[in-house]
This record gives sequence, structure tokens and C-alpha cells, in this order.
Amino acid sequence: MTRVILVSGKGGVGKTTVSAATAVAAAKKGYRTLVMSFDIAHSLSDSFDLDRKLFDFNEGLPQKVAPDLEVQEIDIQHELRRQWSEVYDYMSVLLSSTGVSDMVAEEAAILPGTEDVISLMYLNKYVKEGRYDLIVVDCPPTGESLRFVNITSTLQWYIRRRFNVDRTLVKLARPLATKLTNYDLPEDTYFAALERLFGQVQGIEALLTDANHTTVRLVSSAEKMVMRETQRAYLYFNMYGMTVDQVVVNRILPATRHLEQWNQTQTAYVEQIKDYFAPLPVARLPLFEQEVVGQERLGGLADKLFQDQDPTERYVSAPPYQFTKKQGGRYGLSIHMPGAGREEIVLDRQGDDLIVRVGSFRRHIMLPRSVVPLQAVDAILDKGTLKIEFAHPR
Repeated sequence: MTRVILVSGKGGVGKTTVSAATAVAAAKKGYRTLVMSFDIAHSLSDSFDLDRKLFDFNEGLPQKVAPDLEVQEIDIQHELRRQWSEVYDYMSVLLSSTGVSDMVAEEAAILPGTEDVISLMYLNKYVKEGRYDLIVVDCPPTGESLRFVNITSTLQWYIRRRFNVDRTLVKLARPLATKLTNYDLPEDTYFAALERLFGQVQGIEALLTDANHTTVRLVSSAEKMVMRETQRAYLYFNMYGMTVDQVVVNRILPATRHLEQWNQTQTAYVEQIKDYFAPLPVARLPLFEQEVVGQERLGGLADKLFQDQDPTERYVSAPPYQFTKKQGGRYGLSIHMPGAGREEIVLDRQGDDLIVRVGSFRRHIMLPRSVVPLQAVDAILDKGTLKIEFAHPR
């Protein structure tokens, strides 16, 4: 069974470095490992300090960099030619007909989300083949990570509701459009290419939401804005049914007299992060004396991060909480709370947060925008799961 670890976080916090270090640690333990970039601003090869030109991505194919370790950065241009040539050619011709230069048309023909779909296609393919024991995904910055998670359900909707209708309508309209206009409707090969692509990502949503296969690790720093974005990412990944199993707080400054104020600030934020994300394990990484590039330094970071632990280990086996939409504009929130008694649980609201207290412990849960205007109207504890219902105030 292939293990998949998605590493996500705000841009600039070091998620690519953590992704690369995780892969290095796994390969050293003998796992057949691939670390692949879903981020359009590829920097994995830079992290490994590979001798490549600025835009050399090895034609988007995996490259072996060490025993049991390969690196892959998707090259969107090559992939479109390999996988989507009919779609790409049609979009280029269509844009050129509007007066756009051929060069601009070729660039603009890469539709938003195309790289996400192709990356997911590769991930799905590798898991089905069982080619690797571990695949580490260096995700785009937080907001874009959520886009590729959402795109799977969007594709499923289109293929189920619109694809056959669009294909039939274009087939019927093509002869008439050819006679009456200069507008080129796509040939059926265009739709056949889309259909092949949809088949190649079939089942990816189930893979991403299966905690036995896939978990997410969030990289943060001990700063307020980054912490809040990490919290939002945690909420949204849970909403999509994905399991976050670790938070990594990166670049903790050394305790020195000259950095005393920074030390106090970071210590306070680290404690807040522990409160926010409990019961998730929170790992801390120091700011290293040198830039962490190349396998040797990545290995040093991996030693700090994992120590004697197996990097493929699942620290959490299921989402700690999950929102569901109900009839009548109501929403439900289920929180797994094994061992807690009903009389020990206290609920409170603080702005957009729901605070759940059990004894001296508390958990902050950021509410989705659709739930913020609602009130908690009911709460029950059922077999270790706290179930809260939200509705409009009467």
C-alpha cells in the first residue's frame, strides 16, 4: 500500500524543505520514495541542489537523486503535448483567432487548474501501480492547495452532469457552424482526450480522503498571520474530509540575549499553536545556521524532525472534527472526544471560533463562513463523539 503525505503551508514557511527532508528520511530507511511538486513555482530541484538550468524540470519525469529516492517536478508544456495535445492545440487555435499572437496563445492555452489535474493524474497512476512505498507531495501555498483538493469533485460533477451533453451539442452544431461562421468548434478528438483524462483521475478523491493512505502535514512559523492561515488550512482540509496528522513549526530562533523579545514572542505563539491544534502532534524545527539545501543538510533537518521515528508513520488516523450540511439551512459538527464525560464539556463562542473545553484543556475550532452567523442550538455526546447542531436564531 502506497503511503501519501501532502505537505502544505503558507508560502515561504519552508514546506518544500520539509517535503524534501521527509523524502530523504524515508529513503534512508529503505522506502521506495518519490517527492513530487504540485507547486507551479517548482523549487524541489533547488532544495536538492541539483545541477539544472533555471527552467529544466527533466521534462516533468521522475529523476533518481539517491538510492530509493526520486524527484519529480511537473513540466506543464511537455505534459500537455504528451497527454492533452488535442485540447491544447484547440485552445491555442481558438485564442489565436481572437488576434492574440501565437506565442501568447500557447501560454494562455494552459487553463487554470490544468497542472493540478495532471499532477493528480500522476499521483493516482503511481498509487495504482504500487511503484513507490511513499509519495511526498510538495503542495502549492495554502490557498492553491485547497483548489487542487476541490478540483476533483468539480471534475466528477462535470463528467457526470455536463460532459455528454456538451459533446452531443457540439457534434450537432459543428456542421452548421462550419457553413455559417468562421468559428471552429472542437473536433470529437478534443472530447475523447478529456474523457481519457477523466478516466485517469478516477478514484483520486477516495485516495485523498482515505486516512489509511493519505495524511496532510502543515508547516507553519511562530508568527500570528502564519498561525491563523495554518488554522484556516486545518479547518478546510478537515471540511474536505482529509486527515491532518502533524503541524511543523519551522525556524524557531535560538535563545540569545539579543533575540530575547523574539524568543518570548515565538514561545507564546508555539504554546497557542499547541492549544489550537491539540491533539495533533506539533514538531519544532530551529533556524539552522546555514541554508538547508543539498541532501546532507536535508538529512540533518530530517534527523531533527523525526529523530528515531518512522517518517511514514500516521500520527492521527481520522479527522478530529468534521462539518456536515443538513436540511433546513442547518449544519452539524462532530468532534471525536473519547473518554470525555458530558458534564466535563463546556462550549463557548469567541468571534469566528468555537471553543470546546474539557477540564483544563481547550480546543479552538474556526467556523466556516456559512456557520458563523448561526447559533449552536443542540449538543449531545454520543459514544465518544460530541455532536453540535447550528441553526439560524429564531
